[in-house]
Amino acid sequence: MIELVLLCGVGAGVLSTLAGQGGGLVALLALSAAMGPREALVLTAPGLAVANIHRAWLYRRSIDRALVRRMLAPILVASALVGALAVRAPAGLLRALLVIATALALAKAFGWLRFTVSSALFAPAGAAIGAFGACSGGAGLLLSPVLVSAGLEGEAFVATTQVLALGLNSGRMVGYFAGGSLTAKVLPMATALLLALLVGNSLGHAIRGWLDKKQLRTIELGTMALATTLVALGFRA
Repeated sequence: MIELVLLCGVGAGVLSTLAGQGGGLVALLALSAAMGPREALVLTAPGLAVANIHRAWLYRRSIDRALVRRMLAPILVASALVGALAVRAPAGLLRALLVIATALALAKAFGWLRFTVSSALFAPAGAAIGAFGACSGGAGLLLSPVLVSAGLEGEAFVATTQVLALGLNSGRMVGYFAGGSLTAKVLPMATALLLALLVGNSLGHAIRGWLDKKQLRTIELGTMALATTLVALGFRA
């Protein structure tokens, strides 16, 4: 099991540093198959939160602070409340939201649709993302379409995603602890995952230097589409 945890951590760190998102979901899918969805959600929360801090620090100059101010608090509060309740979102609703939101974001990114996201929608979107993210690994992908639709890309997309994902993972840790799911028993595995994620972050940061803007944009959009497809088809934590 420790080998799987380490492999998932390194792979998730590399992917999330390159694409801004998706790595945590991949780790959740693999670990969920091996130990069960509830255990995987609880195990990954501490490591992903620290990995978010690391990536946010690496790209701190590119953080969209205005967007963070609108979305961070709703994400944090909603993820903590729903995490404490330990409920899971209906699979059909989650899949529908993922497919619709991602389709719109990709269409905008490729220039097929032209629209802007109203700033008035950022706070309620953050609350929805926090609520779903606390009870289903795939729900975190709802964050990416919102940020892409808001016009973020490159390091601004990666950096802002990490700050908001930190709010999500921190909130669900609080919720899991309040609900009695986050205990000392998970700390050894969680620590191993955390260290592996930091190694993956560093590798991904180095690889970013070898890729141009177009290649990184392809990875960002491709990862979002692939991960969402997996969730929509039923491969979910």
